[in-house]
Amino acid sequence: MSTIRARNVNHPEHRENLKSDKYQIIREAMLTALSTSSWMPFSELEDKVRDHLQRQAVPKSLFPKPGSVRWYCKAVQLDLEARGEIERQPKKSPLRLRKCADS
Repeated sequence: MSTIRARNVNHPEHRENLKSDKYQIIREAMLTALSTSSWMPFSELEDKVRDHLQRQAVPKSLFPKPGSVRWYCKAVQLDLEARGEIERQPKKSPLRLRKCADS
């Protein structure tokens, strides 16, 4: 099974090996949910990813453990930020994200 060496915007020297099929599914769901014009709280984004997985009939066996969707959402979010595909709203809590205008 192929892997992606995901980046981490908070720790540029760190790389996380993610299964590429799971990475692509979560990435697609996140980029579909986010817009370039408005900020979305991470918790809402996670819910939208779960809804996307359900609509796309992604087998539950792909993310079998409780918390595995959340973990992949966080890992992919950090990677997409590091690649400049999404951005976080500065100095706001809770974390809010949007798609970068040129992605």
